[in-house]
Amino acid sequence: MEYIDQKVAVSYPCQWLYKIIGTEQDALVMAVNGIFAGTDHTLTFSNSSRTGKYVSFNLEVMVHSEEARNFFFAALREHSAVKMVL
Repeated sequence: MEYIDQKVAVSYPCQWLYKIIGTEQDALVMAVNGIFAGTDHTLTFSNSSRTGKYVSFNLEVMVHSEEARNFFFAALREHSAVKMVL
C-alpha cells in the first residue's frame, strides 16, 4: 500500500478485513454466510461488550477489486443483523 495525496492505494487482489458488530451472534454468522456464500472467507469471534449486548467478529475475505470490496461493505451494512461495519 502507498499513500497518494493522503489516500491509500490498495493493490488488488488482496485479503481484506471487516469488523462487524451486532446484537445477536447467531444472526451475524447467518448474515455473513448468506452474503459470502460461495466465497472463501474466515469469520472469527472478536469480542463482546461488557454487558453482553453487542458482539463483534473479524471477517477476512479475498477481494479482487475496489468494487468488490465496496459491494461487500454495502451488503454487510445493509443487513438487518449488522449494526456496524468497520
